[in-house]
Amino acid sequence: MIDFKVKPVMNSKCLILAGSFALVTCFVLLLCSLLYPIWETNDDVAMSMIAHGYGIASSGSPPTLMFSNVLWGYFVRFIPEVNGVLGYSIATMGTLVVVGAFIVNGLFRLGVSYLGCLSVLILLLARPTLFPQFTINSGFLMVAAFVCWHLYERERDFRMLVYGCVLAFFSYMIRNHEFLLVLLVAWPLLRWKKILLLKQAKISFVVLALAVAVAAFIDHRAYQGDEWGAFSELNPARAPFTDFGAAENLKQRQDILSHHGYSSNDVSLIENWFFVDSVVAKPQVLQAMLDELGAVPTQDIALGNGWLGIQVLWHPVLLVSVLAALSLLLIRPSWRLAVSWGLCVSAMFAFGLLGRPGILRVYVPLVGLLLIAPFFTVMASGWRKKLSVAIPLVAALITVVNLYPEVEGSKNRIVAASESFHDFPDYPIVVWGVGVPFEAIYPVMGAATTAMQYQFYGLGVSTLAPFSVAFSEAAGGRGMVDKLLDKAGVPVISSEKMLEYLDIYCGEHHGGVLKYLSTQQFGPYVLNRVRCEILK
Repeated sequence: MIDFKVKPVMNSKCLILAGSFALVTCFVLLLCSLLYPIWETNDDVAMSMIAHGYGIASSGSPPTLMFSNVLWGYFVRFIPEVNGVLGYSIATMGTLVVVGAFIVNGLFRLGVSYLGCLSVLILLLARPTLFPQFTINSGFLMVAAFVCWHLYERERDFRMLVYGCVLAFFSYMIRNHEFLLVLLVAWPLLRWKKILLLKQAKISFVVLALAVAVAAFIDHRAYQGDEWGAFSELNPARAPFTDFGAAENLKQRQDILSHHGYSSNDVSLIENWFFVDSVVAKPQVLQAMLDELGAVPTQDIALGNGWLGIQVLWHPVLLVSVLAALSLLLIRPSWRLAVSWGLCVSAMFAFGLLGRPGILRVYVPLVGLLLIAPFFTVMASGWRKKLSVAIPLVAALITVVNLYPEVEGSKNRIVAASESFHDFPDYPIVVWGVGVPFEAIYPVMGAATTAMQYQFYGLGVSTLAPFSVAFSEAAGGRGMVDKLLDKAGVPVISSEKMLEYLDIYCGEHHGGVLKYLSTQQFGPYVLNRVRCEILK
């Protein structure tokens, strides 16, 4: 008798999950085929380049993605190209399908109507599908994991426990910091004492912890080779200059600069990612100058940054979802949900204090979590239940209206980039301090064949990384400084300010002046071939 009762229930749950996958797959494919998805930031473009060996990356290198786990790099590299769409893009869109399917599955199993599920789907995933970003994907994977674990707590469905652990593991691989942040904020939403009394839950979470530890170890080992030495040594020393504004404070202390043989221009070079000269980019000296500078009294600034971190809640990208989440909190109040709200706001304030306020991609999944959490923490009926559908519906409609001009803008950017870089050369070009639109040159759904031949000698976080074109060129005696001093010069797409820094560098370190040999125009971008001409 038990079998006859259990099998229909299990089959119905499988059908709901399968239907959820079908719905979300159609939703994502429809957006991708009719509109113009474009990467939210250049970070995803860079990691796609590293995984597949084009653009800023040399082919054949291990997929050490820097921001994501190396295992994720191998995973996306393993996915074959489909009609010009690379494995990284397929994995990104596939992640959104998985996230949406498990969230819709959870909502429907809790009794949310078709309209309510569709509204939440649009509200959560319309923008991340049209403007994908890996941190957002990582965060939403953890949100989906908590949905699965809630269903396990509620229904003792072992499959949901396992699915949740798999989703959490992939969240960790894509962006470990976001994995931890969403884990923290979502923690109060589940009754952990009740869950951890169950043996299968204990075993599953131990396996998850071990898998995360193994992935962390493998990723750590991937960066321990001798070829990573220069990168690993410089990276912690340069971060205060490039990310936290230490350069401006140091420029006010000419005594420290003189003592270490640095000029204000040298500090400006480091601040702007000029790591191609080991005389300027000396990690030991940079750290010594920071130590001598000491702690700067910035309490007022830090508190201001903390407040800026909280203000991101009413950024246009988040505001509609935030208002919807607050409305649902009011009509379906819960102390567990209130604690999660408190942790979310505290995290935003803390990131501001640390000097990184208002990073939208970090908070989009948190707001999404707070939006759907009321459906899982509190049951509602009558007018509360009707409002719980009406609020996401109205918010979804507003989101669609707001997205339209952005989508049109992304289409124009892709078309403009294709036209501007149509005859771009296929030899290495230095890119420094100017916003070359990589996300438009290499859109989500595939780039032009010619664009896959471009080589970018990027001055940025990856300059000294062994997978980069910059690293390969320097190893072959064709580094930026080598070419700068050569009579043929070096081709550079750069802002005028960076070229001014380069001119001063040429005089201070080589006793010369910067000479312009040729100029080419690619849309709004100027390719200058410059040379440091030594004065006799």
